Amino acid sequence: MKKLWTAFLAVVCILPLLFQGQVQAATHINVIVDGMRINPSQPPIMVQNRVMLPMRVIFQLLGAKVTWDQKTQTVTAVRDNSTIILKINAKTATIDGKSTTLDVPAKNLSGTTMVPVRFVSEALGEKIGWNSTTKTVTVTTSNNSAGEGSLGPVNYITLRDIGNIGDGRDLQVSFSKSANEQHASYYRVFLVKASKASYFNESAAANVPSANYSVIFPTGSDPSLTFSSNTRDSDGELIRENQAYTAFVLAVGKYSGSSQMSKASPAVTLINNRAVDAPTGVTVSDVNNYGDGRDLSVSFVRAASESQISGYRLFVVKTQSLSSFNLTAAQAVPGTSYTSVAKPSSSTSQMTLSLGSSSRDTSGELIRSGVSYSVVVMALSSNESTALSRLSTPSSSVTLNQSASVPMITQVSDVSDYGDGRDLRVAFNKVSDESNIGSYRIYVVKSGTAGLFDVNRADNLTNYFYTTVSKNGYNLVHTLPATARDTDGQLIRSGVYYRVFVSAVGTGSQNGVQLLSTASNEIILSTGNQVEAVTGVAATDSSDYNDGRDLRITFNRANNESNILNYRVFVVKYNKSSSFSVDSANALSIYNYTQVNKTGYNLSQSLSSSTRDTDGDLLRNGNSYAIFVMSVSSNAYTGNVLSASSPYVYMSANQVVAAVTGLAVSDVSDNNDGRDLRVAFNRVSNEGTIGHYKIYVVKNENAASFDLNWANSLDSSRYTYVSKTNNNQIVNLAAGARDINGDVIRNGVAYRIFVLTAGSGSYAGYSALSSPSSVITLSGNTSVPAASNVAATDGGNNNDGRDLFVSFSPAAEESRISGYRIYVVPSQKADAFNLAAANNVNTANYTPVNKTGSTLSVSLSATSTDTDGLPIRNMTAYRVFVVSVSSDGVAGNNALSAPSSAITMESGAVTAPTSVTASVYWDNAAAQRIDLSFTPATSGNVSEYRVMLVPTSLPFGIDDAKRVAANNYTVIPHQEGTITRELGINTRDVEGNSFNASSQSYHVIILAVGNPAQTNTVAITENVPLQNWPPPR
Repeated sequence: MKKLWTAFLAVVCILPLLFQGQVQAATHINVIVDGMRINPSQPPIMVQNRVMLPMRVIFQLLGAKVTWDQKTQTVTAVRDNSTIILKINAKTATIDGKSTTLDVPAKNLSGTTMVPVRFVSEALGEKIGWNSTTKTVTVTTSNNSAGEGSLGPVNYITLRDIGNIGDGRDLQVSFSKSANEQHASYYRVFLVKASKASYFNESAAANVPSANYSVIFPTGSDPSLTFSSNTRDSDGELIRENQAYTAFVLAVGKYSGSSQMSKASPAVTLINNRAVDAPTGVTVSDVNNYGDGRDLSVSFVRAASESQISGYRLFVVKTQSLSSFNLTAAQAVPGTSYTSVAKPSSSTSQMTLSLGSSSRDTSGELIRSGVSYSVVVMALSSNESTALSRLSTPSSSVTLNQSASVPMITQVSDVSDYGDGRDLRVAFNKVSDESNIGSYRIYVVKSGTAGLFDVNRADNLTNYFYTTVSKNGYNLVHTLPATARDTDGQLIRSGVYYRVFVSAVGTGSQNGVQLLSTASNEIILSTGNQVEAVTGVAATDSSDYNDGRDLRITFNRANNESNILNYRVFVVKYNKSSSFSVDSANALSIYNYTQVNKTGYNLSQSLSSSTRDTDGDLLRNGNSYAIFVMSVSSNAYTGNVLSASSPYVYMSANQVVAAVTGLAVSDVSDNNDGRDLRVAFNRVSNEGTIGHYKIYVVKNENAASFDLNWANSLDSSRYTYVSKTNNNQIVNLAAGARDINGDVIRNGVAYRIFVLTAGSGSYAGYSALSSPSSVITLSGNTSVPAASNVAATDGGNNNDGRDLFVSFSPAAEESRISGYRIYVVPSQKADAFNLAAANNVNTANYTPVNKTGSTLSVSLSATSTDTDGLPIRNMTAYRVFVVSVSSDGVAGNNALSAPSSAITMESGAVTAPTSVTASVYWDNAAAQRIDLSFTPATSGNVSEYRVMLVPTSLPFGIDDAKRVAANNYTVIPHQEGTITRELGINTRDVEGNSFNASSQSYHVIILAVGNPAQTNTVAITENVPLQNWPPPR
């Protein structure tokens, strides 16, 4: 990478030699590094016939860390052991401590630091080209120290919605680091609209401006990034709610041509939900060698506030499935596939626990070696109606060491219908080192006694009670024989619950020693494993959409559904139905059938508008169809079964029950319930066939999947009944109105409205669902009260946020306040700081504070920043504001306090040096120099020492010392340890006279001057006589 860094210096230095002619400012200049075009938001320009480049973009491209000092207007860029310092409008730059003159000083152009380029370093060893026709600079870097292997793309990209703000701060991306990450310079993270993801590739990424992607530098761990409020997608648009995004990561190599583009993450649409605090700092470690859950140790930090949390759930997720694991998926995981963690009574924030041998991942499989896992912890809400549960950021991935010391059972299954051992198949992983293993034994134990079965009991059994399996160097799958018996000596049979153990039996020096596995899942052998077909398949033309919604399918479920995973409904053109078979059905893609989950009951379901027949054509009026239903086997060893055909159904325009039109919704009040929601729609033209209407309030995230089947399945508590009136309808919902999930309608939730037309009389059972309304989010209109008595004090000497103590009185009434935010604002910007500005500040640039009901006093953290995102520092004037945050999630209802008084933090006062001695050195009767020695100040915040020669006759104090002209004292920079200096014989005294020309006596006084970035104080020593002066007369 040092060569790569040098390559940048080559770009910075060579361009003036490439562009000697006068170029107009509008000329477009291309810069390409290792085949990748750089597209900064501020393009390169010409100033006084010199090329100016955006400094930050190119430094970051080459892996440099860039800092900006607003006060001194200085850019510092560091990469490996190289440091470059440039100051705006200064004609010199510093490269690795050496000053270099610039033809044109660095400039600030529209907020971008632009730097001139002049100097060419010798022995750069990089290939740099210039195409005068296309005005293109090309840089090809080289490095002879690359290690073996090549840079690989990142994997397991997970994009998740973590917040409730409505911009980039709600999105977090994580991914597994690139293989051979030592070859990676950095990662570019792109957020791409899901509708454009299929067209996004490395070529497209090269044309995305730097303002439209984020950069992450390698740390050796799996990266994770939470975006900011200013994050934009690849089109340059700010991240927003209700837009689906996917993430791509480009791993940019250190060497030419080594960049790698990832695959797309699954799409995520930002949804605004209120939730409890999440646990943080989740880590997972491989601590044992059992080959099961006992190998995993998990640690996490409890949620910041647990007042609404009843406990935690720990989920072990296959890393390859992590991108689709969200709160909905977590809440659907059965209790056998997560670990519950009680909320402890102690105040310890860190929790650590080891899993058990029977622990399972979220797919229901036992945890085992060789699988990449990540861990997610859920804070479980004590009341989901007021605050949702929340997931942590996932841990880094871990793969358990495959060097298992005991066999690991991976599956036990009922594979046949003999009613004896032949029905039982056992699959297990061998031990990693079989050098001392002679064979394996399979023990079948009745579930009731499995908890007592151990290696001692296994040792006492004869071969009559187990099945021996020879090793073959591979993992094993074995079906037991008809004569197999359980550990009680009884033949294995149907209707008995068993658990299985496997032991590895030693040989040689380990002869007879058994290494016993943990117990398998419980299994009961049953007869009738064959899959049954459904019966009574029928179809009716029940609506008038001219698509799949017109067809309602009914059938009787299979009598025994235990071996059925789900059903598939196939719509076949009548002229092809006679040749349609189970093989035909199995060969079709998911786009050509409708999957129906089993419910334990006979099924009746309308198809969707996008349903296609088995030829891939959308369903349309004027066609006759036959319907088939396939029972899908849940057992890999048993085939699927196809039903008989339904009678033919002809789709036609029925004009029976139509959907309403002109659906509109509005927020008309401020009750934070259904009374705020007004629904208007045009009645159907013929109300003679209908009985009434139903209004459904659907959360926006559910609207895409809400259909007629879902609507018809809901009870009356989840819709609003509207009688027909022969007029168009305007309906205000009731205070107790609920959405389709049963949740009370409330502010801050995005909804869409549907209206169902219900048939009556001879048309009872017919219905039609409207198109959805536009999205509506109810909001309050009343601001919450503001905090008061905001005060800020300087309480430390750390030169960061820890020095700033903020106190304030809470709002007079806090029932509608969820918490507070502390904003530290530079004083010069305080007059313009208002609520709108506060609501737009990045979450990283304020400090959230929980309400306590009493006066709050808070010390900020070392990493706290002001509202501009700059670290809080000494010698900068600030004013502090506090925002009361409205619990309805409406930013306009927040309230801003009055500011504190201005505060400028300083470190402690400087102290004066001690042990000062000064003596004139003579040689051959001539004064040669002044020998000076002193011990530096102990305060640690001194910038320099000013050594002054003061005539003894002159009254002189600290104020006089501060006024002495710069030419009349000697400056010595601060350093540790005793300082000695030789002052010249022509050193001037404080009045500007050369002391050598004077015969008067002097005192030596030293003024310690504080570091201006930390303090304005100074300190002066006592008068110390100058020894050996004046010369003897």
